Amino acid sequence: MALYVVLSAAGEVYAASYFQQADVFVALLVSFAAVCLTFNLLARHESGTARAAKSALPVFVSLNVVTAISWIGLFIGLKYAEPAIVVAFMVALGPAATVWLNTLIRRQGVPPASDIVVSVTIAAIGSYMIWISATGNAGVEWGARSSVGIVLAIMAGLSLALTNILVKLLFDRGFSGRQVLAHRFYGTILLLLGLVDHSSILFEISQHWLAIATIGLSTIIVPLLLIQEGIRRVEPFTVNMVLSTAPVITFLFQYFDSRIVPSPHTFVGNVLITAVALSNVYLQYRRSA
Repeated sequence: MALYVVLSAAGEVYAASYFQQADVFVALLVSFAAVCLTFNLLARHESGTARAAKSALPVFVSLNVVTAISWIGLFIGLKYAEPAIVVAFMVALGPAATVWLNTLIRRQGVPPASDIVVSVTIAAIGSYMIWISATGNAGVEWGARSSVGIVLAIMAGLSLALTNILVKLLFDRGFSGRQVLAHRFYGTILLLLGLVDHSSILFEISQHWLAIATIGLSTIIVPLLLIQEGIRRVEPFTVNMVLSTAPVITFLFQYFDSRIVPSPHTFVGNVLITAVALSNVYLQYRRSA
C-alpha cells in the first residue's frame, strides 16, 4: 500500500501538469483500453474459483459505474485544481463514507466509536481543504473551472469508497484481483468514448504517446495491481486510512511542478489528514493485537 501511495502521487502530479496542454479524454481512453486488454489477458491464465457468477453481475455493473465516476472525476479534478487538494478530498471523504457503507452493504453492524470519530474528523479536515481552494489559498490559482474540479474530486472520493466495498464483495465471492480488474473498466471506456473528440485521437497519440504511456503505467496499471492486493488483505476502512497519507506525499511531489506555488494552508491540511490516518491505523493495530 505504501508503494501504491508514492507511485500514484508522483503520477498524479505529472498527469496534472500534462493535462494543462493536452486532451485528458484521449489519454484516459487509451490508458483504460490498455488496462482492460492487459487484465483480460492476464485473467485468462488464471483458474477461477468464483462462486455464483450470475449473482455477482449486479455488483460488477455497480463497480463499472462507480469506477467511471471515480477515475474520470479524479483526472479532471487534477486538471483544474491543486493535485494535493484533489487527493485530500478523495481520501477525506473515503473513510467517512466507508464506515457507513460497510454497515449498510456488508452488514457488519455499528462501527467502533473510534472509527466514527476518525471519519468525522477527516471529513472536517476535508471541509477545511474546500475553504482553502475557495478562498484562493491553494497552490494553484483559482480559475473559472476550479469549482468543477472540486465537485468532481468530491464525487470521486465518494465513489472510491463504494468501489472498495464492491471489490471486497467480489473477493468474498471468490473472484481474483485480476478477474475483477479485467471486468471493471467497461463502463469507463464507454463513457470516455462518448466524451472524447474522435477526430483528435490519432493526433494526440502520435504527438504524446510517451506521456500517455507514462500516465497509464504510473497512475493506473501498476497502482491498480498494488491496491488490489491491499484491498484483498485488509478491511476497506484500513485501506482508506493508509490512502490518507497520499495528500502529504502528493504535496511533496508538487515541488517538481513549476506551475504550483507551495501553499502552507494545503500543507497543514495534508499533515492533519495524515496524522489522523496514522493514529487510526495504530488504534486498529492495538484492537487486533
